[in-house]
Amino acid sequence: MTEQKLNELYERFGYRKFKMTKFEPYDLYADNRDFLKSSQLITFTDLDGSLLALKPDVTLSIIKSNLGGEEKVYYNETVYRPKDNHYREILQSGIECIGRIDAYSEAEVIALAAESLKLIGERFVIRVSDAAFLQEMFATMGLSDSTVAEALRLFSMKNTAGFDALVREGKLTEASARTLKSLADLYRPFREGAAELRSYAISNASAQMADHLAKLCDILEAFSVLQYVYLDFSLVNSMDYYNGLIFQGAVEEIPFTVLSGGRYDRLPEKMGKKVGAIGFALDLDTVANYSTQRRDADVDVLVLYDMGDEATRVAAVMRTLSARGLRVRSLRVEEQARVEHKITARQTLGLSEAEALATREDATADDAVLGAMREAVPGAVASTMLDGEMGDHIGEGSGIK
Repeated sequence: MTEQKLNELYERFGYRKFKMTKFEPYDLYADNRDFLKSSQLITFTDLDGSLLALKPDVTLSIIKSNLGGEEKVYYNETVYRPKDNHYREILQSGIECIGRIDAYSEAEVIALAAESLKLIGERFVIRVSDAAFLQEMFATMGLSDSTVAEALRLFSMKNTAGFDALVREGKLTEASARTLKSLADLYRPFREGAAELRSYAISNASAQMADHLAKLCDILEAFSVLQYVYLDFSLVNSMDYYNGLIFQGAVEEIPFTVLSGGRYDRLPEKMGKKVGAIGFALDLDTVANYSTQRRDADVDVLVLYDMGDEATRVAAVMRTLSARGLRVRSLRVEEQARVEHKITARQTLGLSEAEALATREDATADDAVLGAMREAVPGAVASTMLDGEMGDHIGEGSGIK
């Protein structure tokens, strides 16, 4: 359901669906390892002897297929990456905006990231950083590549004391250290942070970048998503990949980042495309594992029937209730102890009670309506979440993971 709603969201903004095969020529990934999260690939030899690889990334394929023009695409694809010492299938949804990227394009992508997270949970946040601003600061300060690498590590950990160590080692001036320490600690609502960032600008270029972020605030406010966005320069992941805005999204009750994206003009440039690009990917597997709906119950109504009951009665009940948007499952009474996996239901009914429910015109999945139905239908058994635990569990299987 979330995937369908995401597709509808992206299509409303003019993004077309991008579909690809499960594999690409190995050379596509070998030639662009710097843009991959991991260099470990699952490879195999095709019938003609060519080397192929299961796709670890979707963006590379999208940029490869672009002919150098303006394009907006979205996707729902499975990627294959190492995770927890094993290769995993990871379902992603995301968008890519390709072409001459301006402030509106950047704001639209961030706004769609916010609207995507809104479909997952009511409470969420998007953290934004600017790789170009940091790189300009480092260049103006005259930092060596090794010092830049160390500074980025300190930013990611918000380790401001580490900058004092760089001063003692002669790698950083005290004035530069004060600036970088303050910037590493910066975490503000986006408009407030963008205004404060202007005071950190130490060159005309960095001042223009700060002004650009302030302009983004106005556009994000027009999209009604500004309140969800924060400026946070500890977000410095994949600086080799991103050349401008970097952002990540998190949702309350999911202990991992579920969305990541940014501006990545270097990738199309490497492929000989004279376009810019910005996009994001949403980890649907992680979202599904922590989905409130899945923790709540597998089905709205579990219909129990006996071997002697007419199958046509069961079919009529299933058709009527499912047509009203209820998640319904039927199960023979004698099979309850032999179910492979636990079934959690918001309401458990015998066939006669289910038929009574089916006659109610207000039978929907709405919580208030289900509560009223439990009171009105004789024999109904509540199976809702109580004090953090499931109600009725049918079967002795593994349950919801």
